Amino acid sequence: MKKLKYLFLSFILIVFIFNINIVIESTKYSSILFFNKIFITIVPFIILSDILIYFDYHIFLKNTIGKFLSKLFNIDPSTSIIFILSILTCSPNNAIFTKDMLDNDEIDINTANKIMCFTYFQSIPFVIGTIGVKLFKSFKIGLFLYFIMLINNIMIGLFLRREKSNYVLKNNVKNKSSFFEVLKNSIMKSINTSLIILGNLIIFTVITNLIKHYININPLVLSILSGILELTNGVVSVSSLDITLYLRIVLTSFLINFTGLSIIFQSMSILDKYKLNIKRILIIKLVFSIISTFIALLLVPTCC
Repeated sequence: MKKLKYLFLSFILIVFIFNINIVIESTKYSSILFFNKIFITIVPFIILSDILIYFDYHIFLKNTIGKFLSKLFNIDPSTSIIFILSILTCSPNNAIFTKDMLDNDEIDINTANKIMCFTYFQSIPFVIGTIGVKLFKSFKIGLFLYFIMLINNIMIGLFLRREKSNYVLKNNVKNKSSFFEVLKNSIMKSINTSLIILGNLIIFTVITNLIKHYININPLVLSILSGILELTNGVVSVSSLDITLYLRIVLTSFLINFTGLSIIFQSMSILDKYKLNIKRILIIKLVFSIISTFIALLLVPTCC
């Protein structure tokens, strides 16, 4: 078994060496994409969310919209901040918000496993602006795709509502820190988290481009495979396929709802020390992405 592992690693090393141009170009593309599209949207919200949670903003939400979300999804009202901020930002910010609450001992692993399943949102500018307006030349299509994504996450939340954590929150006494100390720690955390996201993005982009280089498969299958590995590359590829607009919208909806292995692995890297059940998350994401695809199939004619 060990020999097999070393043979496989040697094979990967040889592939990387003999395709160094693909690796370099993939790294360059990923880095540009990261700094132009991801870094500028994620870092401010990492800093903000850390400060909000430190100063107990989730307690305020717990007593307002948290009560409604608590009844809807059968979760503690204080965890509503994860769902709300995930909608306002994008994945893998859901992992960052979840980790903050785990670090503060405000939720347990079971609650984290549950809420991570239904908080994988893509940002409003990305879905409506980039995908809808830029790729499909339609604000209406972008709005439709965002609506299906919202329905998908709500369905998962309702499906999991029967799971109830018996965890008793501890009344932790936080160390008194100045605002500037909290800000400094939040900035450092945002940089470390960003590097994890960039690393995952590079790896999955390299894998996708190597597959494209070596395997000559149907463009439709290749586009879906690219999207399953890395969402952005996938939706761009699907939008340019020579198939009907109807099918392009439906396939894009599937990829958005699945999120992509790159983003899921980014979130698991952020939450690495807590050992969440990634297999469960992947199965739930896949099953409900397929269900949402059928919903999109029925509703697409009404949107376009």
